[in-house]
Formats: sequence, structure tokens, C-alpha cells
Amino acid sequence: MMSTASIITGIIILAVGTYTMRLSGILLNNKAEVSERVKEILSLSAIVILFSVAITSTFFDGGQLADISKIIGVGVAGVLTWQKKPFIIIVLSAAIVTAGLRWLINLWV
Repeated sequence: MMSTASIITGIIILAVGTYTMRLSGILLNNKAEVSERVKEILSLSAIVILFSVAITSTFFDGGQLADISKIIGVGVAGVLTWQKKPFIIIVLSAAIVTAGLRWLINLWV
């Protein structure tokens, strides 16, 4: 288990790094030229990172595989997102499907 000091040290390092990145963006402003291709790659890399985090948290719950109702609920959210539905509809639908499936599974067990 991590000590309190190591956790606080990690938080401080992350905070300093974050604010250094923000400060460098302000200081460099338009002084550094970045090609359109690099901008496109950076934009796509952010999407890949978010997608991989979403997939990991969908299929795994801690050290175990997630239950099927969670996976189906996230699938419903993915389909509704692809269809460009309003965010509140996406979230409520995913929650209702997940809760409904968990309720049905608990009835059978």
C-alpha cells in the first residue's frame, strides 16, 4: 500500500507538470509552428486515449471482468451516441438498460 507522503508527492508532481504545460502554451502562444498533420495526429491520439479508457472501464471492474449488464448498457450508449442522440437520452437509456438487466438477472439467481 502507498504511503500518504508518496500520494501527496505524486499529486504535487502532477500539478506542477499540468501547470507547466499550461504555462508553456501561454508563453509559446503562436511562436511555435505546428503542421496541420501534427495537429490531426494529436487530435486523433486524444480520441484513442479516451476510447481505450472507455473500453477498459467497460469490460473490467477492478481486477475482474465486468458483468454483462454493464457491457450491454455501454453498448446502448455507444449506439445512441453514434446516432447523435441528446446526451441526457444517452445517459438515461444506458442507466435504465443496465439497471433493468441487473434486476432481471437478480430475479433469476
